[in-house]
Amino acid sequence: MLGLERADDLAGRGENWLAAGVDAPSIRMLADGSARSPEHALRLLRSAAVELDLTFATVQAARSYYVQSVLPDLVTPGSITGAKTIFDLSNGMTDQLTRRARRMLGLFFGHLSR
Repeated sequence: MLGLERADDLAGRGENWLAAGVDAPSIRMLADGSARSPEHALRLLRSAAVELDLTFATVQAARSYYVQSVLPDLVTPGSITGAKTIFDLSNGMTDQLTRRARRMLGLFFGHLSR
């Protein structure tokens, strides 16, 4: 949903979340393979976020929450996976900021040239 991680194994993630004690009807549906398609799995993930009251006013707020929640697991000494994940998260967040800045500059300069 946030574009920070791959969404191709939501069933496996659902199983992991249930094993970790995170329970919601939509997570159970993800875990048992009820999703009929990748799009349906994403809808179930969105439903799970609402069921668990993990909704945010902006994508940036959601990304910040996500980074803060996973960062302790990523900074283990010598973790190549952690370093790559931090790099990927950083790129994902800066890509979003770059797109927004380009859009705003385009609107600003487009307005001035008229």
